[in-house]
Amino acid sequence: MKAQRPEHPGITFRSMLEGQWSAIFDELELEWTFEPFTFELPSGIYIPDFLINRGQASQFMIEVKGKWPNAREFEVASEVNLYYLPLMILTGDVPRQANGGTAWWFNADRDTWSMLRPEEAFRRMLWPDADDQPDELPGWDDALTGARDAELIKVGAGS
Repeated sequence: MKAQRPEHPGITFRSMLEGQWSAIFDELELEWTFEPFTFELPSGIYIPDFLINRGQASQFMIEVKGKWPNAREFEVASEVNLYYLPLMILTGDVPRQANGGTAWWFNADRDTWSMLRPEEAFRRMLWPDADDQPDELPGWDDALTGARDAELIKVGAGS
């Protein structure tokens, strides 16, 4: 099902899950753009779901997947990480508790993916220097609650 959020009437998300993650970004007071770019990569055309913008020094992209990414999706996401901007993948449902959920984070130094809790992946993306990372992501628990309580309007069948 595609979804809309009353707070963002001009955006129709391709899934309810994307709408829920947008609510988390809002609760965390992150500036985001939905489907900001189309990339022509060696492996094909790719449109990332979200761009998170905290200034030029701290931009990154997010791909939201209901299921775990397959080999091609990891290949495309790796190319984005290598050629453009950092990108993480959020998989499965929105976490029901602060220590739940699954995210995939790309370690550019090693060209490898690591499976992390979403909170940890966000901390690594928002504060790339490990010495600057807070022990906990400020507002994470409230953001999860806000996403579960977010009003989403179903607008039709989707992918």
